[in-house]
Amino acid sequence: MSPNPPRTRREVLLNGRRVRISDLTNAGLLQKGATLYYRQYIGSVPHEATVTDRGRLRLADGREFDTPSGAAAAAADVTAVAGWEVWRVGPNGPFLGELRLRLIKSVAAEVTNRQEPQAEAVGRRMAALEKARQAAEAGTPTAITVRDLIGLWGVEDRDSEAAPQITTDLANFGLITVPDFNSVDLDQTVRVLRFGMAPPPAADGTGDGPEETTTGVDDETGGTIGLTLGNLLPSRTRLISVTPTSTFDEAITAMELDDFSQLPVLANPHKIHGVVSWKTITKARAQNPEATFSDAIDPDVQVFDYDRRLIDVLQPLLEYEFIFVRDHERKIAGIITAADVVQTYHQTATPFILIGEIDRELHQLIRDTFDETTIRDACVRAGLTFRSVDKMMMSHYQAVLGDESCWSGLGWRLERTRLVNRLNDIREIRNRVMHFSKDAVRDGDVDMIQNFLRTIRRYNAS
Repeated sequence: MSPNPPRTRREVLLNGRRVRISDLTNAGLLQKGATLYYRQYIGSVPHEATVTDRGRLRLADGREFDTPSGAAAAAADVTAVAGWEVWRVGPNGPFLGELRLRLIKSVAAEVTNRQEPQAEAVGRRMAALEKARQAAEAGTPTAITVRDLIGLWGVEDRDSEAAPQITTDLANFGLITVPDFNSVDLDQTVRVLRFGMAPPPAADGTGDGPEETTTGVDDETGGTIGLTLGNLLPSRTRLISVTPTSTFDEAITAMELDDFSQLPVLANPHKIHGVVSWKTITKARAQNPEATFSDAIDPDVQVFDYDRRLIDVLQPLLEYEFIFVRDHERKIAGIITAADVVQTYHQTATPFILIGEIDRELHQLIRDTFDETTIRDACVRAGLTFRSVDKMMMSHYQAVLGDESCWSGLGWRLERTRLVNRLNDIREIRNRVMHFSKDAVRDGDVDMIQNFLRTIRRYNAS
């Protein structure tokens, strides 16, 4: 049975799925059997690929690929290529990325014309992405904080659902953020660039080196998964450092003023000479009372990129007690200590434990107050599937506490709607924590959870 093209096109936009070659052929934007060309560099003989009936790309040697990036990388014999930006229809026809954009725009227009519930949000998001694409092409890329960027999708954190959706929508417009919005602090400013285009210098003159180029990036690859070192570095924190020609007094003063145990010794913003610490200073002076500052510099340091997953560097952190982090321009941007990691996991573990206590309190309360039939009826009225009392989840607790007849049976002198809304807030926090969102815990979340737990315990005991 052939797929339903209108539904497929809508899924591309609304469900965060990347556009496929088959979407273009189903929409009549690309013909099956068409020949695509990819000229690797000026003057070279172009690589060719044929669009198959199954929506794949077949190279001249017979190899077939599901994605333009896979086909381009194989044809050019390189690691990664932004395939949508290099393959074009015929020798001088539109690039696949242009056809993909036409499809996305047609879907947005379809949603708007049908006045679907999400039309306004879709229109606003599409307009912002189109504006960002035009700015990138004009050489004046949009600069935006991660917080404001994800706000275009109506979300406040990069959870397991939102982050892939945002990454996909950016990719469908041929866009990427530098640095990767998934791998930095929410208040970090990122620039929105085109795949395959080297960015212009930033306003401060930085970012003009090859390290920031997006050329060679595979535009089929998703965003970084898991907590990264960049997520742990607050964007507003300035790295305090000394130079190889500094003095003991300079280093000691800097560590005293900011209560640091160590400082990086930077020859320049991109090159770390070593580290100086209370330990190295004490050791140098103990070995030689006439020691110079250079004698206290330990060259044995560990440096990792900002998008490196935290879990991959736990062993070096355990061994060295701290590591240094490079940003997207390969500047030494910050230091992460073992204490920072403990604090990070503490911030996630504390609400997780407290929410577990709320779960047990509510489960016991509902089980002891109502019979299974009453619980089932309340859940069914709320549109939930109910299996048994032992299988209840937060949504079932909300249904029971939100049910007027059940609420009356509790006899609590509290306002039902406000309490149930607060329980919903806690359920959302639980989901962020359980799905390892990069932004799982916000300011005030722990206090909110503790206050709710204290309230239900007080009224449950009365």
